[in-house]
This record gives sequence, structure tokens and C-alpha cells, in this order.
Amino acid sequence: MTEHKSEKWLDNELQRAINTTEPQFDAETWKRKYAGEYGTLLSRRRQPSRSSTGAGHTIRRVLSGPVGKLAVAAAIIVAIGLLLGRGGDEPAGPVPAPHPVVRRPAKMLTMMSLRITYRRGGEEALNQQLDEALDKLGPRPGTMSALPLYDELEG
Repeated sequence: MTEHKSEKWLDNELQRAINTTEPQFDAETWKRKYAGEYGTLLSRRRQPSRSSTGAGHTIRRVLSGPVGKLAVAAAIIVAIGLLLGRGGDEPAGPVPAPHPVVRRPAKMLTMMSLRITYRRGGEEALNQQLDEALDKLGPRPGTMSALPLYDELEG
């Protein structure tokens, strides 16, 4: 047996064992065999789909038209005008300086207080606050106890 004949023999055996023809769909046979499923498909076709009903679909349909696009553009212009028009609400006269806040000396040296002061006025404001705290809490005679300071920190 030659190699060519053995390949042909193998091909013939495989074709005989395996159905190599292209399958053909027979719709009428399928409809008869699966009548219930076919009926379900037909009933779904008669019902309107969810995407074609409801407020969301209507809004999308209106906004996609030329009038809808014009309305969206007008709304954007009005919003920009309102945002830019707020600049006129500022007072005409000079803004009075805020009254100095009387703070307890111990609260002037907390990290939160120092951080807020730095954010509001930078190094200059921070140095001013530290100078005020030093004036109030500065070096005292050696007879003074630190207990009042601790009481003030806790309170």
C-alpha cells in the first residue's frame, strides 16, 4: 500500500464515520418541534420593547431633534450667564477689617491654631500669633508653676 492510497483510504473512512456535510436549518421542522418556544417568540414580537416607551425614550427623542439641540444650547448659555453674572454681588465699599479675636494663650499654640493661622496669612501671621503667645505666656519668674498652663490646656 502506497502512502497516497493510505491517505485516501483514511480520508474516506473519516468521511464515512463523521458526517461532514454542512448542516441546513429547517425552520418549518423547528416550528413544529418547538411550538411552545415559537409561540413565546411571536408574543414577544407583538409587545412594544421597553426602550421604545417611557419618559427616558421620549426625552432622548426630543433632545436629539433640531429643536432639542437648540434648547440644550440655550440652557448652557443661560447657565454660563448666571455663573458669570454673580460678580456684581460684591459690596461697593471697602470691606471692614475683622475684629481681633480674643484667644486663650494655650489655644494659640495648638497645632490646629498654628496651621489655620499659617493658611490664612502665611509666615507673617504665624510670627505675629507666636509673638502674641510669647507676650502672654512668656518667661515668668521661677516661682510660677506650670499647673495653670496644664489646666488651661485641658479645659
